[in-house]
Amino acid sequence: MSWEALAENNEASNKKPVEAETLAEIQEQQTAPPATYQGGEVLPVDPARLDLKSDYSQVSSSEFISSFPGIASEMEAQAHPPEIAPSSTFLAAVGHEGTGKTGVLMDAHAHKHPDGLCIVLDHDNGGLSCKQAHYDGNTNIRIFSPWVMQQEDKTAYNYLASYNRAMEIGKFAVEYAERQAQPGYEGQLLKSFIVTGVDQYDEMCVNCMKIYDLDMKATDAVEASHAKLNSEIGWNWSIRSTRFKQLTAICQKLNRLGVDVYWETHLKPDDGLLSHDGFKIVWEKSANKDLFQILWMRAKPVRNNDGALTGETRYTAEFYKSKTNPNLLNQERLYFVTKKGEDAQWYGLPELRDAGVL
Repeated sequence: MSWEALAENNEASNKKPVEAETLAEIQEQQTAPPATYQGGEVLPVDPARLDLKSDYSQVSSSEFISSFPGIASEMEAQAHPPEIAPSSTFLAAVGHEGTGKTGVLMDAHAHKHPDGLCIVLDHDNGGLSCKQAHYDGNTNIRIFSPWVMQQEDKTAYNYLASYNRAMEIGKFAVEYAERQAQPGYEGQLLKSFIVTGVDQYDEMCVNCMKIYDLDMKATDAVEASHAKLNSEIGWNWSIRSTRFKQLTAICQKLNRLGVDVYWETHLKPDDGLLSHDGFKIVWEKSANKDLFQILWMRAKPVRNNDGALTGETRYTAEFYKSKTNPNLLNQERLYFVTKKGEDAQWYGLPELRDAGVL
C-alpha cells in the first residue's frame, strides 16, 4: 500500500464515530488500578491499598511533634503564669566595715517576706551577729557557716572542704526552692538567700586554686603564699574565676525559682577603671556585670558650720547599679543615723522592703 493510501485510511478512521460501548471500555481501562504479576498471571491490585488515607493520617499543626520535647514543654509551660514568679532581685550591698550592709539586707527580707524563710551563707559571721542583735528568736532566718576546720597543717581551715560545703549549702537552697515549686507543696517558702563576706568567698577560691588546682605541691595556704612558689608557678586566674562563678550560677538559678538573692562584700583602695570614690569592690570582677543591683553604702560624719564634728553620722546607700529600675540609678537614700548620746535611728530602705520596686 502506498503512503498516500495509508494516510487516507487513517483520516477516515479518525472521522468514524466511537460507539458508546467502546468508549466505556476505554474509560474503564484508563481508571483501572495497576496490576501486579505473580507466576506470569496478571493480578489486579486491591483498590483499598490505593487509598492513602488508610495508611497515612492528616497531621495538623496542633499535633506537631518537636525534635526537642524538653524545650517544647518549657515553651508550653510559659503560656500560663507560673505559681511562683521569678525574682529580679540579685543585689549586692558593698561598703566599708560597720556600715550596716547585712542589716539592710535582713531588714529587706523581714519586711518583704515576714513569713518566708531566709538562708544565710555566712562567710564572715556578719549574718550571725546581725541575727543575734536584731532578730534573736526569729526562726525564719537560718544561718550556715561554710568554714570547715582542720587539725593538721598550719592553717585553721580546710579550704577545699570549705568550698565544697559552700556549694552544698547553695545546692541545698536550690533543691528546697525546686521542691516548693511542685504542685501540692504546703511547707514554708524559701524567699531570700543572703551571702555575707563575698570577699572571703573569693579568697577561698584563690586559696583552692593555689593549693589544689595548680601543680605546686603546697600543703596549705601558708605554703601556697610563699613568694618563691608564686614566681615559679604563676597563677591561672581562670581557675579562680570558674570556682567563683559556681556561686553566681547557684544564685541565678535561685532567682529563676522565685528567691531573692543578696550579697554583701567590702572595699579596698584603688584608683583603676572599676574604682568608685577611690575604692574598688572586693570580689571576682565578673560580679559587676552579673548582679542586677549594687548598693554603695557610706558612713558620713556630720560637721557644723565651723567644720567641727557634731557626733552625728549619717549612713546612706547609693544605687550604684540598678538594671531593673533605671529611675533608681545614682539615687541616694538615708537608712541609718547615729548620734553621740542619743539612740540610733534605723530607717531601712523602702525600695528593698517593698515588693515590685526593684
